[in-house]
Amino acid sequence: MKIKLILSVVSCLFLVVTSNAFAVSKEKLVNRIDKSNRFLEEIMEIRETSIPSTLLKSCQGIIITRQYKVGFIFGIKGGDGIALKRNIKTRKWSAPSFVAGGEVSFGPQAGVQSADTIILIMNKHGIESLLLTKFKLGFNASFAVGPIGRDTEAKVGTHTTFLVYSKAKGLYGGLSVESGFISQENSANREFYGRDISVNEIFENEDNIPDEAKTLIKTLEKYCDF
Repeated sequence: MKIKLILSVVSCLFLVVTSNAFAVSKEKLVNRIDKSNRFLEEIMEIRETSIPSTLLKSCQGIIITRQYKVGFIFGIKGGDGIALKRNIKTRKWSAPSFVAGGEVSFGPQAGVQSADTIILIMNKHGIESLLLTKFKLGFNASFAVGPIGRDTEAKVGTHTTFLVYSKAKGLYGGLSVESGFISQENSANREFYGRDISVNEIFENEDNIPDEAKTLIKTLEKYCDF
């Protein structure tokens, strides 16, 4: 009975993670960009919990995702988001590339939770990781929880590649071992841009930003100048 219950839960979790891959439309992708912009505005307007402007000014890229985590013994987190590169010379932001996120965990855990997450990419190695089909995320020397506070004079270690800021909704409890990844959504990029297009080509596009992404770009520029 317990085995059947666990298998049923895992099957449902798998459907949560994979459902987005089969239901991508341009309307949904535009909505994803809009949701990312709203979350960025939300987190930056609270002085005590905002991302320090010094870090936004020095980052080389950003990933904004919304993920859902559900589990009982086994847990799976699935979701989607967007990624943008910032040219360190011109200080311009690129057009958005679409990404998906996932995570599998095992251990005493139960509940349902959604989380909006911003990941700052702090160096060239992080940008190179984004060009891969899939790359792994984990809390180690290169991945750390970012400092908060608009007026914070934040400094990060030279080996820190990713800084994460997250806001969770719902309840989720337990102690688990986790392994996460972010992968490029080539089908979503093709749907949004209307043709086959590489992530590198998207990141090199600074001067012809799609109209649907211009509000997000303006928001990023505004908070970089805070």
